[in-house]
Amino acid sequence: MLKDRGMVEFSIEKLDGYMQNIGEKSFTFDTFKAAYDTDTRIQELVTDFNKDIISLKDSEMDDVSKKHNRSKNDVSTMAKRATKVGAKL
Repeated sequence: MLKDRGMVEFSIEKLDGYMQNIGEKSFTFDTFKAAYDTDTRIQELVTDFNKDIISLKDSEMDDVSKKHNRSKNDVSTMAKRATKVGAKL
């Protein structure tokens, strides 16, 4: 497997070479895009791709959306809310 060899990014041309080695016909960006759009197994393996490069998931942390990252201020605000116990005694 490519990831086991430390390859988390590779070119469409390299993928084409791999596919031809296993007897498949020419593999292009359009072929990959069509496969990606229709096969959830491929979607689970790939983090990003464009006309030149395909990036594979490197770890399960790749599934964590970057927009869920919280800033230091958000964490501080949550901590203050958590320690607030209501009216003073």
